[in-house]
Amino acid sequence: MLHQKHGLPFTVTADAERLTPAQAATRTTRNRLAWCLRESKWAGARLVEVLGRLHNPACPWPHVVDHECPPGTPQTPKPEGALW
Repeated sequence: MLHQKHGLPFTVTADAERLTPAQAATRTTRNRLAWCLRESKWAGARLVEVLGRLHNPACPWPHVVDHECPPGTPQTPKPEGALW
């Protein structure tokens, strides 16, 4: 998972799988956003929110989507050392 805590006023947790804009669009929902992953050797990685039709479908950058826990994952905080 990718975690971005700097540069945005909130925390983003996204799956690390890099997708094309079209692939990312098929995985988004009202509660699961897509992000354009802008990477550079000078600035590092930066996530930019994809705003539906306003985003260029030919965007050259890889895309990621918000992480979604698999069904059945406990919603309580995990105990220290837990692998789920």
